[in-house]
Amino acid sequence: MICVRCLRDTAGKVADAPDGSGAWEVYYCERCNYSWRSSEEEEITVIEKRDPEFQLDKTAIESLLNPVPVPPIRK
Repeated sequence: MICVRCLRDTAGKVADAPDGSGAWEVYYCERCNYSWRSSEEEEITVIEKRDPEFQLDKTAIESLLNPVPVPPIRK
C-alpha cells in the first residue's frame, strides 16, 4: 500500500475498529513511521489533496536524526 506521506509502497493496515463495525482502519508506514485512520478527512487520506508541505516524498528520511519526534508528556 502507498503511504500518503512518503509515497512509498511501505504502508499496511495494522488495526480495525475494535467493535467490529468496520467504521475505521489504521494504516502504518514502516519507512516514515506515519500512521493514519481511514476515517480521517480527505486532506489526510487522499494524496492529491494533502498539503505538499507535509509530504516527505523528496526527503531522505534515512538521513533525518529523528523523523518522528515524540512530544513531551503533558502534566
